[in-house]
Amino acid sequence: MSTTRMQEVLIGFGKGKQTDIATANLVANVWQLKKLNAALANPKLNTENDAEEYGKGHEFATTTFKTSWDITGQIEKYLSAEIAAWAMCFGLGKVVKSGTTPNWIYTCTPLFPAAGDATELPYFSFIEQIRPGGSAVIDRMAVGCAVEGWTINIGSGPGRSNSKITIEFAGAGMLTEPSGITMPAATLEKLLPSASLALSINGVDYVTSKNIVSLESSWKNNLRMDAGFFPGSGFQTPADATTGAIRGRLEFGNRHGTLKFVARFDSASTELTKLKAQTTGTAVITLTFDTNNSLAITWQKVAFATAEVGETDGIVTVAVDATPLYHATNGVISAVAKCNVDAICS
Repeated sequence: MSTTRMQEVLIGFGKGKQTDIATANLVANVWQLKKLNAALANPKLNTENDAEEYGKGHEFATTTFKTSWDITGQIEKYLSAEIAAWAMCFGLGKVVKSGTTPNWIYTCTPLFPAAGDATELPYFSFIEQIRPGGSAVIDRMAVGCAVEGWTINIGSGPGRSNSKITIEFAGAGMLTEPSGITMPAATLEKLLPSASLALSINGVDYVTSKNIVSLESSWKNNLRMDAGFFPGSGFQTPADATTGAIRGRLEFGNRHGTLKFVARFDSASTELTKLKAQTTGTAVITLTFDTNNSLAITWQKVAFATAEVGETDGIVTVAVDATPLYHATNGVISAVAKCNVDAICS
């Protein structure tokens, strides 16, 4: 039997959202993309036993019980216009689409239940296959997945690795094997390189001054995983209580964003002054492939939480942690993602 290599893995996931947590994406709504990390989204079956129960005449377990299912995964990729649009739509949850071919524009903001929005993010299906067909090594689909969070990292130096995104997701536990999906052709992506960065934070244009060294920005949904197992949430095999419980919902918890950056520090640098004064302002991060493919993230109000002077490769730098704050008019964050792909999160 031949050795199976991890490079053989194919991944696909819902470009469009599921109609509900339990209804899988159809193949027409799935796209295939590449990723950098080898880790699989392995389903985990949780079990219990009767060791602690009385009446057996001893302290040993005599039987086991399937209790519940967990599915978690991570997608690490070079940042592209396509995955940026997908991550903003599914990660923030509230999407307004505009534009026409080839310039589709997705304006994304967080869901706000107090304004009548849902407490559940859009769901998608995640497919993993290795040698699909009659002798498949792996062919499975996790149904009812939601984005736990995303992190964008921008760095200095040459190469694609200086512009990356990592997306974490979790699933309801529903598993379809085999997936029943014939993987579509791979989507051609348009990279958003670090060299295209435009960056303004708290009144300073860090690209024009040539001082930016690196940047990290992230969003975390803190999904309420245990709350998904409510009475009546269901089982892996419907109506079969021996197959283990699955989640009937994945609600977001207390969400928060982060913004960190490292910049060169000189006599004109204002980071320490703004930290002491707790000056607030916007932070706008823009990465561009061309007119029709870009990502612009706006943190509507930030203040510096820490600013520490140190060094990077022998150059004096300042490392800043900024705290995103709620703006009374504009909220916390907005993202405008442009790409040539229609119907993302539709």
